[in-house]
Amino acid sequence: MDLHVEKLLDRIGLKILAALQENARMPLSRIGEKVGLSAPAVAERVKKLEEAGVIKGYHARIDPAAMGRSVSAFIHLVTDSRHYPAVKSLAADMPQISSCHHISGDASFIMHVCVDDVSALESVVGRLSSFGQTRTAIVLSTPVDKTTM
Repeated sequence: MDLHVEKLLDRIGLKILAALQENARMPLSRIGEKVGLSAPAVAERVKKLEEAGVIKGYHARIDPAAMGRSVSAFIHLVTDSRHYPAVKSLAADMPQISSCHHISGDASFIMHVCVDDVSALESVVGRLSSFGQTRTAIVLSTPVDKTTM
């Protein structure tokens, strides 16, 4: 971490980040009350955190099950490095894949998928199987689902 970012992540900066993670739509005046700054001072801090890449964006958190995607799973893919670009491209293009991570260990990638049903999961696994061996774990429940750092 460079010195510029380290300065932004002081006690007040961390409190601002915590408030935004709690509710990204929180008014700057309310954040200011929490951290002891004026709304313009908070706005300036937030702008600097955005410019430094600490804040990457603001997003709505969607419940996949509410959209009919009630089956959640993790797919491990073991593949040769020559397939990496194609795997990354396919993962980026498939809306069922919510995240794709290049990992160490036995597998090359682990992907989180949310699909309508087991048949749709089988279809995703089938597409990924063309690149190598897959291993799938269906999520039974999610007792902890943090979106904060």
